[in-house]
Amino acid sequence: MTHPGTIHFRNEGLDTLQSQTRGHQEQYVEIWNQVRNELMGLVSRGEVDAQVGGVLQERDAAFRREAAGYDESVTSQNGAIRQVQDIGNEGGARMVRTAAGGA
Repeated sequence: MTHPGTIHFRNEGLDTLQSQTRGHQEQYVEIWNQVRNELMGLVSRGEVDAQVGGVLQERDAAFRREAAGYDESVTSQNGAIRQVQDIGNEGGARMVRTAAGGA
């Protein structure tokens, strides 16, 4: 709800963005782990060539490296979003103090 003559800084969207990116991190790791486990099960049961297991280990290592880089990027992004929220909240608090006649 808005009131005439007031300024609102809304940051709910920023909170949503942060939680969605964290959720995506969890999802892609879970999906990869499921796929890797299924494939390794096929290898261990002899249903696919054993060389697939070696390739899968290489792919798993590559995935872990790339996922770590993505995780670092998301962590940096979320840090930047928190800074934007803090700046907005601080600026809004200053405006309220100034409008109330304070410094």
